[in-house]
Amino acid sequence: MFSTKMTLSTGVCLTLLGALAAHADGVDPMFKADGSYIDDIEIIGDVTLPSGEVIAALEMRDQHLKFFVDPEGVYVTMYDENPVFTEKTPFYGFWVSTQSVDIADWPACDYEVTDETGTSYRAHGTLVWTNSGIAENGYQIAFQIDLGTCSNRQEPWAYSLAAIEMAGLGGVPHDDIPPQDTYTVTEADGTEFAVEENEMGATLISVEPREIVVPMATAEPSTKTYFEQEILNMHHDCTTSSIRHGYGTWEWANGGFVVGFEDVGFSFPRQDAPLYSDGACRMK
Repeated sequence: MFSTKMTLSTGVCLTLLGALAAHADGVDPMFKADGSYIDDIEIIGDVTLPSGEVIAALEMRDQHLKFFVDPEGVYVTMYDENPVFTEKTPFYGFWVSTQSVDIADWPACDYEVTDETGTSYRAHGTLVWTNSGIAENGYQIAFQIDLGTCSNRQEPWAYSLAAIEMAGLGGVPHDDIPPQDTYTVTEADGTEFAVEENEMGATLISVEPREIVVPMATAEPSTKTYFEQEILNMHHDCTTSSIRHGYGTWEWANGGFVVGFEDVGFSFPRQDAPLYSDGACRMK
C-alpha cells in the first residue's frame, strides 16, 4: 500500500493537448485479487493540467470510471531491467466516476475535475499505479491500481491479467472475460494469428506459442531459439516491427499479403491485409 505524494487542488481542470483517438492505444482486462473480472481499462489519450503537466487518461466504460495517471507509469519501455519494474516505482493520479453523484456508489470529494471532453465531475479520490514486470509472452505488463477515496489512503483494487498470473493470485476465470474486438488470419504454414487493430496500425499475435529462431549478432554464426507467441506489428506507413526480428516491411496484392523481415517472412494467401492503405503498400 502507498500513501499519496501529490496534492490535488480544488477545481483541477484538464484540457486536451490534441484530438484523442476514438479507440485506445492499449486495452487490458482488469481483475480483483480473487481473479474475478472487473472491466477492461483503455487508454484514451493524453491531457494537460493548467500547470502544463501532461497526464495520461484511461477509462473503464462499463464501470463508468475515468483515471488520470502520471504518463511515465502508463507508457513504459519494455525491458526487464527497467527500474519501473525492478523498483516497482509508484505513479500517482486521481479518478472520477462518470455517473451522477446521485447514482454512483462512491464518496464525492469537495473539488471537481474536467475530462478530455470538457465535462466536469466531482472527483472521487487518488490512485497509485504500479508496474511489477513483463509477462512471459513479452508484450503484456503486470500492473496494479490502488484506489483511495477523498480522505482515505489507497487500497489494492485491480490487477492486470499478467499481474494476476505472475503473482499467483486467485486464478483468472477466463470464461468471464467478454469477447475482444479481434479476428484471426492464417499464415501459409497454418499458423493462426489474432489481429488487434490500434491507432498505430495492427498487431498480429500467434494464437499458440511457436518456436522462433533468431540469428544472433556474434562473431561466429549462431542462433537463439525462443518458444513463445509470435508478435508482428504492422504500421500504416508499410513498415513492420517485431521484438524478435527487428524491422521490415509489409505488402499486399490481390492474392493476399506478406510481412517480411531480414531473417524471415510471413505469407497470408487469399486474405485481406488488416490495414487499409488506399493503394499504398501494394506489392510491385
